[in-house]
Amino acid sequence: MRAPTTAILLLAMLGAAASAHAGTRSGALAVDGIRNGIAARDCSLAVDRLKSGLKNEYPEVLLLAGSLYENGICVKRDWPRAVDFYARAHAAGEKDAAARIAAGYADPANGPDVAAALWWALKHTPFRPAPCTVPKEALADPDRFVAELKAWPQARLSTCNYLAGVMSTIAAEVKYPELAAAHAIGGDVTLRFLPGVPRIELQRGESREYEMVGWVNADALRDRKSRRMADGFQAALSTVGNRALARYPHPGGIPEDALITVKYSFGMEHDRKPCTVSQPCSPN
Repeated sequence: MRAPTTAILLLAMLGAAASAHAGTRSGALAVDGIRNGIAARDCSLAVDRLKSGLKNEYPEVLLLAGSLYENGICVKRDWPRAVDFYARAHAAGEKDAAARIAAGYADPANGPDVAAALWWALKHTPFRPAPCTVPKEALADPDRFVAELKAWPQARLSTCNYLAGVMSTIAAEVKYPELAAAHAIGGDVTLRFLPGVPRIELQRGESREYEMVGWVNADALRDRKSRRMADGFQAALSTVGNRALARYPHPGGIPEDALITVKYSFGMEHDRKPCTVSQPCSPN
């Protein structure tokens, strides 16, 4: 595991200091165009549309560009370049970018770099497990942040890198399920992560129905009451959670009774609202 360094944090801060841009309908359309090219296995088209979207500095395209370069989809895999796009997207208002940066830096494929992973996880996401916290002042000073981490034993660094990776991957990838969006429903799911096992447990909470605007199919109204609809949010979290657990090697040594609890509230206004037991969800 790479030793904590100050330089990478300074670069991240500079990247995040760019001027912000609001998301636009044009940006969403640009993303759709890129994805359609990828779905059609036409990388030339996808890259052309990517370049066009980047020229316009669409936040959504910056976020997607980071993902493409991180995963090597239609472009050569390049993690440092992915970070640059993610940092620009974050500065432009794409909050999910912070979790993607934290998850990427925690990934063994990119180092890992525990200092950068924890910097982004602690500073820009709801990630706050007790073993991984630092004094508030350290989050405003990269030198002090790195000094704090250098005093930690290797086991603590490994544990926190693992926790940051798993939780940031989930935070970055969980989306409002398309099936639920089409039927205008929302719902709550409580995620219990037992990192010492490791295991993720999910409990479905309340569900909500929103007004369906325009022409509504009678079958869609009936489907809103079905078990498949009610379990959609739980299924979405389960898929992402399993992928997160598979992404990071377990460090060992974590007590089996260790527990991180997060409640996700899916609604029509936002993809999801994560919160911890110590930071209650805001109402829809």
